[in-house]
Amino acid sequence: MDAKLAPYPDYHYEPSPQIADAYRVALWEQPEHPDVDPERLAWHEMTFDLVGAQDVREAIEWAEAKLAAGEGPLSGEGVSVQDREYLIYAKIPRDERWLHVAGWLPTRAADGPHNLKRLKGHS
Repeated sequence: MDAKLAPYPDYHYEPSPQIADAYRVALWEQPEHPDVDPERLAWHEMTFDLVGAQDVREAIEWAEAKLAAGEGPLSGEGVSVQDREYLIYAKIPRDERWLHVAGWLPTRAADGPHNLKRLKGHS
């Protein structure tokens, strides 16, 4: 990642800044099958809409806590998992669109243009 000084932030003076009014969190888990190549195993998903979250950090904390507590789509049913991930979208105010803001989508190509890069040591 590169950090470069940005031009003076005009957005500070915008009359009505756009702030996400909800976050959609998808929890993903892959079952544990030691004899099967992980690339051949399906991922399982469950999705929640978080309304009233203060910001994306709260949504990330919520997602990480759910997965760590074993409350994902498979672990919540007592199934052993070998991998887990979350994906977070922010809802655009006064619109029905959602913007991908955090996480990695395991059902898309990891290096594709429509996916964020997976963080090292994350899951």
